[in-house]
Amino acid sequence: MVLNTNTVSVVSLQGDTQAPRVMDGGDGDQLNSATSGAGFNNTLPEQLQQTSLKGTSIDGIYPVDADGNLVMSQDVKHRFEYFLSTMGEFTLEEVLQFVRDDIQLNLQNPAQQQALTLFDQYIAYKYALVELEQGLQAPQAYELNDLERYRYQLQQLRDVRREYLPAEAVDAFFGFDENYDDFMLNRLEIQNNRQLSAQEKKQQLDSLEDMLPEDVRQMRNETQKVSQYFTLTEKMQKDGASETEIFEVNSQAFGQEAALRLKAVQQQRQAFQNKVASYVSAKQQIENDKQLSAEQKTQQLETLLAPFSETERLRLPALEAMSKISE
Repeated sequence: MVLNTNTVSVVSLQGDTQAPRVMDGGDGDQLNSATSGAGFNNTLPEQLQQTSLKGTSIDGIYPVDADGNLVMSQDVKHRFEYFLSTMGEFTLEEVLQFVRDDIQLNLQNPAQQQALTLFDQYIAYKYALVELEQGLQAPQAYELNDLERYRYQLQQLRDVRREYLPAEAVDAFFGFDENYDDFMLNRLEIQNNRQLSAQEKKQQLDSLEDMLPEDVRQMRNETQKVSQYFTLTEKMQKDGASETEIFEVNSQAFGQEAALRLKAVQQQRQAFQNKVASYVSAKQQIENDKQLSAEQKTQQLETLLAPFSETERLRLPALEAMSKISE
């Protein structure tokens, strides 16, 4: 079994989402300097300096309140995931020990023991998630409108989270994503309701937007901005515009800082599309290789999935079906 070690966002019907890094620990005045990273050792351990993490800074922190207790925050998950991203370069036990060493280096009790316990729970959740993914029924065709299936899969995922993690950790780690997934499913439900007129759909969609929490609304606005950027960029590329010309136009439309961010997003998007294409090609080769036993094929396919996040894995069946349709 391959332990999936990346971040989670469920179905994420418009792609991966990521919440703003907002603390979920109550009054900010009660947090000590560790919240801002002061006093933390963010030096990359020597054994990681020649790995894929070379040249990066350790992501995330372990927030602690005035009483020395660990504060549940997405930053804790980011810290875990930073080290877990080296799976495949080291054995599982080595990677787990990286995180435990980091906790012991940066925290004192009671926060230290709380973080160690939380990490064990998080890893147990990861294993349970692998089992869940293996049991999910893969769509036979591109089934974006199969809302009941998505709702069922989302509920299964949420149940697993709450089975293995404390309620406070679920809210801090996944609350934003769950709110956004609910919004996207409700939005699709309205759009696909044939009993509603165009005006009624617009009214219900507007009401749905108005009910969004502020952090989800901000991310939604960013998503729409990204969509506009991609549309404009693709049009200019088809018209033969240079990268410099595209950047100048996008800077005027969205601002230079936003244009830089959006360009990075586009590059990430292209990299992901290339990764999916490589996966589909390699998977077909494995499945068609008559010299491999069923067990060997399963092992190689699991290895093939290792670079994909949990969110990406849930999207892969649909993306794979889309690639076959476009062939």
